[in-house]
Amino acid sequence: MCRRTGSGPVTIALDSLSWLLLHLPCTILCQTLHALSHQDSRHDDSSPVEHMHVLGLLHEELHGPGPVEALSTLAQTEVTLSGTGGHTLAHILYRRPQQHPTHKTQWFSILPDFSLDLQGESPLKSQPHSDPHIPRMDPTTHLTFNLQLSKKEKEAKDSLTLPFQFSSEKQQALLCHGLGQATSHIFYEPDAYDDLDQEDPDDDLDI
Repeated sequence: MCRRTGSGPVTIALDSLSWLLLHLPCTILCQTLHALSHQDSRHDDSSPVEHMHVLGLLHEELHGPGPVEALSTLAQTEVTLSGTGGHTLAHILYRRPQQHPTHKTQWFSILPDFSLDLQGESPLKSQPHSDPHIPRMDPTTHLTFNLQLSKKEKEAKDSLTLPFQFSSEKQQALLCHGLGQATSHIFYEPDAYDDLDQEDPDDDLDI
């Protein structure tokens, strides 16, 4: 085992998380990865570590959705590869504390000398609702009014008579004339510019 000669960030590369999942329970593996990513010093405190990075490769097609989702919750950056060696697409998902997750896509190809040829990428896009691991806030939590009526409020609402409501009392008062009630009449005197020809009501228009 190599000993560290100075402090600084450390990256631990695991070439097959799938092999570890076949030999260890998923809970033990998740707890170990979480402890490694939050480790800031050696056991003997002789060489402190600024930050510990864990890089792991997982074949999703070999496992069910449970272990894949459990390991995904631990990752701050998740890269999903698809396509062939000549034309491969990488979907990169970034998770930051107290921020919305962002993602971008990167096209690349693998050259014969195993170097990467980056062909293009899309800009970072914010996805407020794409990460299922971030709890969603209830929009009705901090309202200053009630969305539901109480029993007393419902009774008061039902007993209220609106001013524009045509009630039966108003209808009877309009239909039944009392004794001595004056009758209204409308007197109309035709104007010189009135057009009373119903056969051609638009005759006076200059079209």
